[in-house]
Amino acid sequence: MIHVRLATEEDIPRIIELYDDLTITTSQVEKSRSPSLDHYKRVFAEIRSDQRQELLVAEDQGEVVGTLVFLLAPNLSHNGTPWAFLENLIVTKKHRRKGVARSLLEYAVVRAREAGCHKVQLCSGRTREEAHQLYRSLGFEASAYGFRLYF
Repeated sequence: MIHVRLATEEDIPRIIELYDDLTITTSQVEKSRSPSLDHYKRVFAEIRSDQRQELLVAEDQGEVVGTLVFLLAPNLSHNGTPWAFLENLIVTKKHRRKGVARSLLEYAVVRAREAGCHKVQLCSGRTREEAHQLYRSLGFEASAYGFRLYF
């Protein structure tokens, strides 16, 4: 059974492993320049101190097998109702198609409803067709053409 919860400091090494497994977006050069665990702990402390952001993990039999970032954004449009943004949904290859991503997304959608959000937005790479099928099955619809600028 999949259990979703807020990440703790003890989860940081495993979460970083999950991020490092994203070989499509993480080059070997980037991996070799990986910051120290202390750096990640400082960043995690910032995340935990921000009441609008949650770093979630999904566990299967006590093992962290997925993660998702939930960010609540205040908003002046839509009568001042907030919106939620989801980022970095990652599930171990071994645990894909076993309900992990679905559990993380369902948890985030419930959180967004509880916060009175008018929408939940997530971004997904164009080539991630399996992920897109999951998002559609949960009621998400493709709605934007995104752009990004890396520094």
